[in-house]
Parts: sequence; structure tokens; C-alpha cells
Amino acid sequence: MMRAKPPNHSVTKPRIQPWAVNLCPLPLLLLGLLMQPQASHSEIHSYVDEQGTRIFVDDAYLSPTERRGLQQRVLDSENAQRKSLSTPVKVYGNQVLVPVELSDGNRQVRAQLLLDTGASQTVFYRRTVVSLRTKFLGKGWSRLAGGQLIATERVRLAALQVGPYTWKTPAVYLIDLNDSDAPFDGLLGMDFLRQHHYRIDFQQQLIHWQPTD
Repeated sequence: MMRAKPPNHSVTKPRIQPWAVNLCPLPLLLLGLLMQPQASHSEIHSYVDEQGTRIFVDDAYLSPTERRGLQQRVLDSENAQRKSLSTPVKVYGNQVLVPVELSDGNRQVRAQLLLDTGASQTVFYRRTVVSLRTKFLGKGWSRLAGGQLIATERVRLAALQVGPYTWKTPAVYLIDLNDSDAPFDGLLGMDFLRQHHYRIDFQQQLIHWQPTD
């Protein structure tokens, strides 16, 4: 004879799902995300100070007043740079006379050179450099635009300043000038001009130098 199995009155305990426990810190996680500092838009500015040093500034942490001051310094620096890259010249018809400064390391001489894209070399009249010490490099002959030959002497200067550019230890040519009334002291040739981009403003009588770097 089989006995009936007594009913099971025990209560089954609910099973706790692991993912239910992980929900507890979720609000804290969201709060932490909301409290993260937001990345703000920033910009790097640069300007050249009074000592000629280029300064870089990140404006992310500047106040509005400081940012306006920085923008003004950048604008002033750009205006000063544009001005320094412009050289006043004298224009006579199609002739452009460029002011230059020669140096032997101790003494300086100012002169006016005729900008001449047809001259392969820079030339000075001998009278212009007579007070400077130069290094003799040799003698020879040069052909003028009219075809005639003229005796020349090749010498080296310590430096030649043309606008914002310092041409160090240039080799230039000297010739004797018969016309003492010439309004210029030589020719600024392609040995310099091909290295520097420029634009001539004939109306304002300016050369605007255009750096290539």
C-alpha cells in the first residue's frame, strides 16, 4: 500500500539576479558624468613681443577682458609686421630706386640701387664703397645692356641690408662711373631679387616684400 506524499508547504526563496545588484550605483554614475568639466572651445594665438620673440597663448582660461587684450596684441603685431615688410622707394617713371645699407662690419654706408631685373649680378659704383673695407675676389669684364664691355672688380662685403633682409657676405661687382650725376649708386640684380618675392606699389612708392616661408 502506497502512502500519499505530504504536501510541501515550504516557501521557495526568490533568486536575486546579479544584474539587479548592479543597478544601484547607476544614478551615481550618471551624476559623475554630469559633473565632468565640459571641454570649451579654445584657440591658440601668437604675436611678436617688443624683444622680437614670438609668443603663443591658449585663450581657453582667459577672462573676456584678457581675451580682448590678447586679440589687440595680435592685431598690433600683425600691423607692425606688415609695416616692416614694406620699404619706401623712389620711383622715376619705370625706374625704382631701392635704399640699401652696406657694411664692412664696423662702418655702414647708405646707398640707392636701381632695381634691375636685367642685371644678373648686383653692382656698385666704386665711389660708393671707397670708405669700406672689402675683400678683393678678382677682376674681369662685364657686358652692359648696349653690348659694350666694361672692366669690373669683384669684392665681398660683410653685409648688405635691403628692406627687412640682411644679405650676409655678398659678392658684388664694382665699376667706375663716368656720369657723376647719376641718381643711383648701382644696380640691385637678380642674384638678390630671385631669392625674395616682392610687389611694387608705384602709386604709393613702396616695395612690399612677400616671405615665401
